[in-house]
Amino acid sequence: MSPYFFMYALVASGILICFIDDEILRRLAQKAYFIVTLLTLATFAAARSPNVDRDYEDYAIWFNAIAAGTATKLAWIRDPAFAVLAYIVSRIGLTYSVVEFIYAFLGLTATWRFAVMASAQRWVTLFFYLLFCQYYIVGEMTEIRAAVAIPLMATSLYLACDGRRFKAIGVFCLALAFHFSVIVGLPLLILLLAKVELRSRLWIYAFAVLACVASLEMGRIIDALSNVYRISEYLGNASGADNKIGGYWFVAAHIVLLILCLELFWKKMSLHQRLAILGCGFGTWLFLAFGSNRDLATRLLYLFDFYWLLLFMVIVEKLKGYQCVLYAMLLTILGSALYILSLQYVEPYSTYKEWDASLSLPVRGAGLYRVEVAQ
Repeated sequence: MSPYFFMYALVASGILICFIDDEILRRLAQKAYFIVTLLTLATFAAARSPNVDRDYEDYAIWFNAIAAGTATKLAWIRDPAFAVLAYIVSRIGLTYSVVEFIYAFLGLTATWRFAVMASAQRWVTLFFYLLFCQYYIVGEMTEIRAAVAIPLMATSLYLACDGRRFKAIGVFCLALAFHFSVIVGLPLLILLLAKVELRSRLWIYAFAVLACVASLEMGRIIDALSNVYRISEYLGNASGADNKIGGYWFVAAHIVLLILCLELFWKKMSLHQRLAILGCGFGTWLFLAFGSNRDLATRLLYLFDFYWLLLFMVIVEKLKGYQCVLYAMLLTILGSALYILSLQYVEPYSTYKEWDASLSLPVRGAGLYRVEVAQ
């Protein structure tokens, strides 16, 4: 598993940039760091062999169906961004690995842009480190569509919070084109577009009460939706299935941080920082409401973990001197733990020398894609 830790070390090295006092030098170091890091991580994700993660073959078969012209209409409208990109890449004679690189690069770039937008300039690389530790293996290395859609959704909510309504709507629609699951963020977007300023903590407590009430009937609703297309696929085999990350201890960590920020910092927070509490709380209460289906509940929590990690950055911005150093060390340890846990989703790293997954993939998903893959 050492290649994964080389990537971890590369990203973790950026934490040191936070402690450069000269602002001009720090900005230059950040730019150089992100150029090297984003390209390296995207290349690492794109060069992996099909047996590294469980989703690779499904995406490659989808790509092959579009390239061969045998894909059904559902394969085109399921997530149109992937279908359009696959069509363009195949038409110019390139392989699926190019799609992998583009998706990884887009996801990482969207994550970086959100980190720059939502955190203080000094702590951008630390925030990116936390996001990497939580999302890179599960996202860019596995669920590539969600890896782009989730940071776009988070960016959309931030833009709405900032009053840029049309841009927020546009980015949110773009996120939906990459992965429809981010539709669950629509209630928050509507609140922000309606210029709700979140001055009262009752918003957060109201979500908690609604979650408890909803959990009483949610089991029946889940059963009723189990055969609905594009919903049924989220009710099982989600990224959180039977894993340690989706355990109740992890949810407890969310709740503890929420209570801490609500009680100690709420009155001192800006609207943008309160959005972090709202987003984290929304994801946490969704987990509790859908707790009868651990797979679905964990996926919903995962969609809003950008804001859980952002809350850690809200705290660091309120510390001074040696307290910042100690706190950064604690966040480094937290990030390493999240990264190690995420490695359960992948096999030992290897590269695919032919750079074309279609040469050796078995035939699967024929009902949706109708394509014969070369043996």
